[in-house]
Amino acid sequence: MPYSKIKKRYLLLLLFLMVGVAVSVPTYFTYHRTRAILLEEIQSNALNSAHAIATFLSSDIEQYRPLSEATTLIEGSELHQTYLGYNSLMRTIKEKSDATFIYTSKYLDDQTSAFILDGEESGTVLFSPFGSHDGMDEEELHTFLTGESTVSDLKEDPEWGTYLSAYAAIIDRRDTSVVGLVGVDYSKDHFDQLTSRFALLLNLSFALFAVVTALALYAAILTIQDHSGLDELTGLGNKRAFNRTLRLILEEAKKRKQPFVLCMLDIDCFKSINDTYGHPVGDLVLQSMGKALLDLTQKNRSCFRIGGDEFALILPSSGRLQAEQAKRELCNHFKHLDIPNLHDRKVTVSIGIGEWVTGITAETLVSYADKDLYEQKRKKVCPATP
Repeated sequence: MPYSKIKKRYLLLLLFLMVGVAVSVPTYFTYHRTRAILLEEIQSNALNSAHAIATFLSSDIEQYRPLSEATTLIEGSELHQTYLGYNSLMRTIKEKSDATFIYTSKYLDDQTSAFILDGEESGTVLFSPFGSHDGMDEEELHTFLTGESTVSDLKEDPEWGTYLSAYAAIIDRRDTSVVGLVGVDYSKDHFDQLTSRFALLLNLSFALFAVVTALALYAAILTIQDHSGLDELTGLGNKRAFNRTLRLILEEAKKRKQPFVLCMLDIDCFKSINDTYGHPVGDLVLQSMGKALLDLTQKNRSCFRIGGDEFALILPSSGRLQAEQAKRELCNHFKHLDIPNLHDRKVTVSIGIGEWVTGITAETLVSYADKDLYEQKRKKVCPATP
């Protein structure tokens, strides 16, 4: 039925919405927790790189300290060659570490530092020449004053952009003085690139989970609904399903102004069959009735077991002629039905027909079909019990 399909679509959309909302909460917290973990990981990498370079330069302090104390470099001098060699090493480390900037600097005052080494390519826009000045943040100042390694959160710098920076002191162990520091910077762009990849993977994973969960719930709900409206013995709809389907078909008939027919069916002398041959044989008869109805309706779920040996068949968009044809087919089917243990006793059915026309309620239609069924049964005589 179209109405039923619309309800199913609404159910599926509602499940998608509910599961999506439920999944979005852990997705949100997972994303932000992972961002924090990634930030901590980048800070740790920056700090480890800065500390490793500072340790190396501290061990080579006799070469590095003269650079740090020089005010200018003469091109071609031994000190200049040392400077070029260190810068080449810094570029190699920068490439392998994915750091945005790697450099060394020395203290000028509490607000200013001067660049010594730089891992950028010489002559490029981002390259900081020897001795060029830069502003100092509180983490950098703390490292200069105490010799302790520090790392910042992401900070915005008007000149360099948004970065996190790690600092490690270059110490001359001969006099324990802080000769300078190593700075390792990671840009916000680097951080965003990592988090965007994770966000894409996370969103795809949770979206797939939400879709699979919603579809599984949808299938489970439909299965439960189907089984809640089924008669276990015959596989037909039960009385609850009959009432619901009759109401839906009646509403559809009103909209389309099309007639339909309700057939009420009853197995003749069924009590006698049960009493004579036992309930297992009676169950076989009921199952045969169910199969006949399903075959007749091509399993379109418009046939029902109301209770006991009473059945119903709804024929949408049909009139009395189609109902009479269905009645003949059913009666003929049972006339040739061979059920074990019945000892050649034939099973017959009585069928009452009620045709819906505009203005008739569901209750009235059932009453018409029941009255016709009663008239049919009055004409039948049960065979004597052997």
